[in-house]
Amino acid sequence: GPYCRNSIPSAPLLVTNSSTVTILFNSTSHRSGRGLLVSYATSQHPGTHYTQEHVSPHPPVTMCFSVYCPAGCKDIHGDIWGNLRQGYRDTSVLCKAAVHAGVIADELGGQVTLSREKGITLYESAFANGLRSKRGSLSEKRLIFHKACDDVLEVVAFNASSWWHEVDVLGQDRDWVAKRAALSTTGHSWAAEPGAEAAWLELDLGTRRNVTGIITKGSSEEHDYYVTSYHVSSSRDGKNWRPYRGSSGQEDKVFEGNADSQGEVSNAFIPPIIARYIR
Repeated sequence: GPYCRNSIPSAPLLVTNSSTVTILFNSTSHRSGRGLLVSYATSQHPGTHYTQEHVSPHPPVTMCFSVYCPAGCKDIHGDIWGNLRQGYRDTSVLCKAAVHAGVIADELGGQVTLSREKGITLYESAFANGLRSKRGSLSEKRLIFHKACDDVLEVVAFNASSWWHEVDVLGQDRDWVAKRAALSTTGHSWAAEPGAEAAWLELDLGTRRNVTGIITKGSSEEHDYYVTSYHVSSSRDGKNWRPYRGSSGQEDKVFEGNADSQGEVSNAFIPPIIARYIR
């Protein structure tokens, strides 16, 4: 400290070897406030970043937890194994895994709900929300994070600023049009016209929806093409666009994309986007 009103501390994450923290309040007599919120996580027991444990009606099948994670857990020392779809090895740093799963924003922290269920043989590595998890072996238990919404949204139509009309070495035509941008499409994907600047891909969801995240993947058929970073903007009418700025709200957020053409990369929208059109 000191931590003063309306000022952001340069190092909001305090690391200490002590088991005690003393807070001294010093204010003038004519000023009142709500006080101070302190949350903590221990690095000594990386799988137990919580203070309360609630056992479900049918133990030992599932153990449910409600955990408060502080901001800045992305940089905590320790590893995570697994991904949001499979769950995480129970020895993973819990709150760091919550950032990877996209249930909290690292700059905000927050309450997360998860359960401890039966472990699996192998946990696959994944890159999500700026973190790379490890490939992990069998564990007795695994951590499952519960998200309010994880359904896959249907895209009614794709549009793009441009598309590449390719003529290959054999003289054959290949169109890298916008509709080929769907994640499940086999073969080549969408690509902007070579040399095009400020290229964009637009998704029409048909009606206004609650969008909580995005998954991107490169085009691996004969090419090693992928997007390394991108901005997101949204619109309710297809005419007026609002850039996504994330929880900070200060500047347009740059999402970290793919590092190769093979793997999928997830990024969460916290808070979510409510819109019909996404670019």
